[in-house]
Amino acid sequence: MFRGGGVFIRVKNYMACRMLWTDEVFKMIAVEVKERNSKFAWEVVGVYRAPNEDMRVIERLAARTGFTGNSTKRSIIGGGLNLPYADWNGNAGGNSGTQALINSLVWENCYIKVIDSPTRGDTLLDVYFVRPEGSVTSSGTVQGVSDHLAVILEVEWEDTRTEPQVERVVPVYVRTYNKTNVSGLQTFLRDKFEVWAGNGSNVEEIWNNLKNIVYESIERFVPHKTLRKNSDPEYYNKEIKRLKSKVRKEYKRRKLGVHCTEKLKQLPKQLLAATKSA
Repeated sequence: MFRGGGVFIRVKNYMACRMLWTDEVFKMIAVEVKERNSKFAWEVVGVYRAPNEDMRVIERLAARTGFTGNSTKRSIIGGGLNLPYADWNGNAGGNSGTQALINSLVWENCYIKVIDSPTRGDTLLDVYFVRPEGSVTSSGTVQGVSDHLAVILEVEWEDTRTEPQVERVVPVYVRTYNKTNVSGLQTFLRDKFEVWAGNGSNVEEIWNNLKNIVYESIERFVPHKTLRKNSDPEYYNKEIKRLKSKVRKEYKRRKLGVHCTEKLKQLPKQLLAATKSA
């Protein structure tokens, strides 16, 4: 069992697993799980956002689970995010800051939401995302130990639709420091300094707190670009690639008018249908 900020993940003892990371600011934890004789692994992320917590947790989650192009690594995100009115399908037509962060998590990181039914009363509070799209074989809810329903997912452990994997180039994330939001960075560091200076009982704790502040400041105020080769799964045919390209094109055009957002609402459904039938 691994713990991280009040969130824990249990793994059967016959599975090989290791800790990937825990977040020092938000309640998030990630582990890698794999069969002992398999090259295929799953990243499993547990997360919790309190109802009154700000939206930086979604921003951090998107950054932590960014798509790497490694097709042998599958990923599951699960937890209570307490956003009953959010469109977790990645509605690119949303204009709010919250919806923009959700779009970043869902679309840019190539996840799909797998539970649509309410998990508490008539509300969907606990959300689950899986990557890649075609790996889910079944999903549903059962009575949990509290007033929340528990979610059960079944996934294909290995992708039988692909040929043996060839070596891929791991993407390189290049920080564009010349485009740093300097004023925002300065304000952020000034606000954090007083908190940092007054916390820490030993040198190691003080140092770790400082590193977390620096890491967060780079994430929030220093943009980056990704250098990587095409990371589409082998089974993506011409139709899927065409629809994927159209979705991205319309996503960039979404602010040009209602006709663009309406068109964008239909394209993701066509893309998902084409992916499932591939």
